[in-house]
Amino acid sequence: MKTLKFLILAVLVVSLGVLAAGCTGEKPIGGEKDAHGCLTGAGYSWCEAKGKCLRVWEEPCTSTSAIDTFEECVAAGYPVMESYPRQCRVTGGPTFTEVIGGQMTGALCTAARGHWNECSSRCQLDNAGKPAVACPMMCEALCECGGIAGFGCPEGWTCRTPAGIADALGYCVEEEDDVTRMTAEEALARATARGCAGVGTLTGTPRYSEKTRTWTIDLIPPTPKENCAPVCIVHENTSLVEVNWACISLGN
Repeated sequence: MKTLKFLILAVLVVSLGVLAAGCTGEKPIGGEKDAHGCLTGAGYSWCEAKGKCLRVWEEPCTSTSAIDTFEECVAAGYPVMESYPRQCRVTGGPTFTEVIGGQMTGALCTAARGHWNECSSRCQLDNAGKPAVACPMMCEALCECGGIAGFGCPEGWTCRTPAGIADALGYCVEEEDDVTRMTAEEALARATARGCAGVGTLTGTPRYSEKTRTWTIDLIPPTPKENCAPVCIVHENTSLVEVNWACISLGN
């Protein structure tokens, strides 16, 4: 009887030893790790620029301190929002707005004592003091000027501010002496080439405003919004093209 018990105990010890050996031979969940401890089997790799393990398709391996412009943000692989102008957002960091046409940059604005604002609004600045005007919630990179601080503009640019408001904040536009008048056909071609056609179908005859030096072209969106109608605005002096949604509030 004692011999039988001894044999059973011996078999159990051998079985446990085999199981333990099999377990230690298995790979850890997630795969092998590299020299930095990154789980390569799970897609992680070491990013020297950020000093951590990451998946490059989830987070670009680029130091955010080296990103100062929209173009650098895009080149680093960060997501681009299809607004107009387009915006590129650094994960956990700032958002950069595309400068249409490239005439004005943050460095040029700052050097001239202007105020570079990545999320300004030409519509809001033009219509300051006019509560009935509804401007779209859309960021636009502008070199702001004037105001109480007396911000300036680079050489060859002038400050456009709303009339009748003392110390109003405005934005820099190219001096009119250097601007060639734009025809309706040129405005329509520019609107088509620079994004308005991607928002909807351009329709009707372009309308010109001498006061604002802009061409306005109606748009028919693929998905209409109730009581709202978009228009394409082409700025003659800066060549900027933007989409403006005009909405009417019917109240309660």
